Amino acid sequence: MRSFVGLCTLVVMSAVWFLPAAAPVRLGAAAQLLVDDHVIESLDGLGRVFHPPERYSGNPILTGSEPWEKWLIELNGRSVVYDEERGEFRMYYGANLPDAGAPTGTRYKICLALSRDGLHWQRPNLGLVEWEGSRSNNILPWGQNWMRRPNVILDPRDPDPSRRYKMTYVDMIGGRTAITKGYSADGVHWRLNGDDKPWFRREHSANLLGWDESIGRYVIYPRMSAAPSGKEGHPTSGSRVSAIGRSTSADFVTWSEVELVLAPGVSDPGRDFSGLAAFTYEDLYLGWLWVFDRSKTAEAELASSRDGRNWQRVAPGRAFIPRGGAGTWDSEMILVVAPVVRDDKIWIYYSGWNTPYTTEAQEKLTRGWVENGRRMQWAIGLATLRLDGFASLDAGATGGTLLTRTLQLDGRTLTVNARVTGELRVEVLADGRPLPGYSAAECLPVRGDGLRQPVRWKKHAGVDALRGRAVQLRFTLRDGSLYAFRCDPRARG
Repeated sequence: MRSFVGLCTLVVMSAVWFLPAAAPVRLGAAAQLLVDDHVIESLDGLGRVFHPPERYSGNPILTGSEPWEKWLIELNGRSVVYDEERGEFRMYYGANLPDAGAPTGTRYKICLALSRDGLHWQRPNLGLVEWEGSRSNNILPWGQNWMRRPNVILDPRDPDPSRRYKMTYVDMIGGRTAITKGYSADGVHWRLNGDDKPWFRREHSANLLGWDESIGRYVIYPRMSAAPSGKEGHPTSGSRVSAIGRSTSADFVTWSEVELVLAPGVSDPGRDFSGLAAFTYEDLYLGWLWVFDRSKTAEAELASSRDGRNWQRVAPGRAFIPRGGAGTWDSEMILVVAPVVRDDKIWIYYSGWNTPYTTEAQEKLTRGWVENGRRMQWAIGLATLRLDGFASLDAGATGGTLLTRTLQLDGRTLTVNARVTGELRVEVLADGRPLPGYSAAECLPVRGDGLRQPVRWKKHAGVDALRGRAVQLRFTLRDGSLYAFRCDPRARG
């Protein structure tokens, strides 16, 4: 696959297009990200740039250093949560070792690591599982045979405190893999599989979105088998590939049939979609699409959706975090998991491997593997991204404009997340003409680098007087990057 660095080019430059007339987009308090054209009617002289996150200099932040981990640890789709009550990050990571008493001769386990700052991690001594004669470890009790590929969410909306934490995981039940679940009050002591049967006996991997407020249901994205999709997204008659499905539940117990939502296309020869680490961000859905190349490497692309069902690959074939260079700890595979947003920053954890994804490599890892003086391993790393910083609309010295679709403003102050060395101005239009007092000439120019920079006009400190009106916004930008804008319900001085 091509490096994500090659993606940082202007996708649209000096181009104008118009969408069909539609009902006004209600601009609530959510930031309007610019990863897609949802609020855009036209662009002129601006280009969309997708931004790779910055790798943490101390990577990898966690390696398999304990006897029950060896050199093979990994994350799944939703593996890191921040517990506000305890003020700590919690990481649920997978490890496995040979075990003659386990199905297929491997014992898959889930371990817990804790951190106050998201950078430095400790393994708590849980004392719950005996391993090789000792309970001094951080292993969680497993299910019938396995506990693999965990997804963990905090669900404060559930009135039952014993179900505050929820988990999905893979177990081997009745000789077949199955996706099943667990509940916990504290994230440590789990009631596994509840009092009902396991789900999804045909699938053996899934990533959990969690509770989707917009539809009032839990959502999960299992991996499934499908035919490759054609130009219009419909299945073709080609050989089967791994693809992404979707299922929903009102109670986390009974789930709908899995429906196909994203499959490799005819332009993706030799590739499988092995997971979608989906998450909600402001008013849209984003996800890291795990793309496996059959040469045994893998990377993650950025995907987006407005309803959780219809997904688009925002930059097909290009990795969100490119694999490391030759000789690095993450040179072969990178699988990104759902992020944590804290301290005005997006914390993005990922599994990084310097070995191919083969059975032979996994067997060598469980015995300890050093090659040419280099430790071969699966480990865990961190990268960070500017708040709202997945993509921006950029302008050079000649400038450019963004005209939004018709919007209904519900807030008091218009703010922008922007980095501007030139200037940014905004005018408000109705029926195609600037409103008096809200023209670009009357706008006080926005300059500098800020996440929530207020937009003001000479006679108006905000847009409070325009609440409920159908208007358009025209952004004029020179020498800068616009990441997002928001109609903030708060007044700013």
